[in-house]
Amino acid sequence: MSFLWVIPPFIGAFLGGLAATARAGLLWENNSPPTEVERQEVHRRHLEVIGAPQPIAFEKRAFDILLSLLGLVLSFPIWFLSALLIWLEDPGPILFVKNSVGRGGVTFLQFKFRSMVRGAEESTGPVLASERDQRVLLAGGFMRKTALDELPQLLNILRGEMSFVGPRPQRTVLVRRYLEEIPEFAERHRVAPGLAGLAQVAGDYYLTPRQKLRLDRLYIQHMSLGFDIKLLVLAFLITFWFRWQPGWNGRLPRRLLRLGSR
Repeated sequence: MSFLWVIPPFIGAFLGGLAATARAGLLWENNSPPTEVERQEVHRRHLEVIGAPQPIAFEKRAFDILLSLLGLVLSFPIWFLSALLIWLEDPGPILFVKNSVGRGGVTFLQFKFRSMVRGAEESTGPVLASERDQRVLLAGGFMRKTALDELPQLLNILRGEMSFVGPRPQRTVLVRRYLEEIPEFAERHRVAPGLAGLAQVAGDYYLTPRQKLRLDRLYIQHMSLGFDIKLLVLAFLITFWFRWQPGWNGRLPRRLLRLGSR
């Protein structure tokens, strides 16, 4: 019974700390944002390569809105628990903001739960996380493996900046480098970036930019609502089943990756 008396003050302290963090304007961390010149350069290069982006299919957008609303309602307890674990381990910002390239080469703010220590990129700048990265929090490691750190992107989907399925968003500063070597990398941004993508289902986190581009092109050629649903199911199975199996090599059987059709 004495344990129950501890819970309300503890939760109150957490909420008070969270409110103070929000008042200080530190609810999210935005490290190494691109300059306005970099944003405009990336957008200009996209206009040169792809012109106007593809129109968004009505059924795809309707699916995104309905599923993101449902996901936000059902996942509220997970949001609270994730925020609590992050704040307990490393008090400070709960969210991490990535300045990423969206549809048509326009930069947008991509939301994630902060899974690393504060200021993880102050000395390195924007870099891809490595396996067993020492900057990753204990709670953050679990969230990254289960993709729970991606949960705030439901807001990006609802706002129309992302879709449930599409090429995974890349940071503006990284895309700028890729475009210098591979101008056609812009082609993956003909459509909205996604929470899950063919490149991540068919490959893994450490694919090269050229490998990602090849798979993202295939997705754009064959995209349909049915194919999106299939990729979502496969992404769910990878995250919550295959990834936890002994000997998992990160590759799905090819029979599961037959491409959809328009």
